[in-house]
Amino acid sequence: MPFDTEDIRANREYFRAKLRAERQKNDVMLKVKEGKGDFVLLDTRGNKAYEQGHIRGAWCLPADQIEALAPELPRDRELVTYCWNHT
Repeated sequence: MPFDTEDIRANREYFRAKLRAERQKNDVMLKVKEGKGDFVLLDTRGNKAYEQGHIRGAWCLPADQIEALAPELPRDRELVTYCWNHT
């Protein structure tokens, strides 16, 4: 299926926004290890999984509670989320 000019423009805009919003795992982990995280790290797994282990400094914010708890999140810091990691 060939892409027309509008498809190409839409894809370009989508990926530009996506890349601007995402952080690389290694960059986040380095900042966490150095204690220099200028962001709030949110673990979006369930409470039980969070209690069994999480990245140091992460807040527990289960995905099914994001809408309800969003007003309580800081607005002056970047929010970085993570969930399951199989690496």
